[in-house]
Amino acid sequence: MPYCPKCGYQVSVEDNYCSRCGARLKEVQLLTPEQKAVMDVVLKRIEAIKNRDPKTIEELVDKTLYTKFDDWPPFIRLEGENALNEEAKALKVLVKYEYEVSGWRIDVLGDVAVASFYIAYRGRIRRLDFDIKSRVSIVLLKRDGVWKIVHEHFSRMAEKERRLFFM
Repeated sequence: MPYCPKCGYQVSVEDNYCSRCGARLKEVQLLTPEQKAVMDVVLKRIEAIKNRDPKTIEELVDKTLYTKFDDWPPFIRLEGENALNEEAKALKVLVKYEYEVSGWRIDVLGDVAVASFYIAYRGRIRRLDFDIKSRVSIVLLKRDGVWKIVHEHFSRMAEKERRLFFM
């Protein structure tokens, strides 16, 4: 069975609209089970931020290969345990986090997958309110039948670009 490209809900090829999120399904490419598995890993990762859960994030990444460019300081490439430790510190001071993802594209190339999408997230860290829109690319590697994140790249959108994608 295929899946809705917006919310990941299982749909029928005959459906015109997703019964969960209302997305129009005709004339869009539905997700394969493999693409859905990749989407699930990515969404679990984002939910782990929302739930301030560094353990889940650790389980979803390949610690030996993991690299990350973030849209939040520090704006340098972080790697492996250091990247996970920096994120765990940020999660300790995260007070509130809400997000919305859109514009999914998931390419599965054998045991490698690339997921790209837009994310709008807002919340509060320490006493600072934030409202950020970013482009995201995530590379995953499949080992022993399990998808693991090996690279993430979050890139903030300029105000002019934000209006194009998040109106």
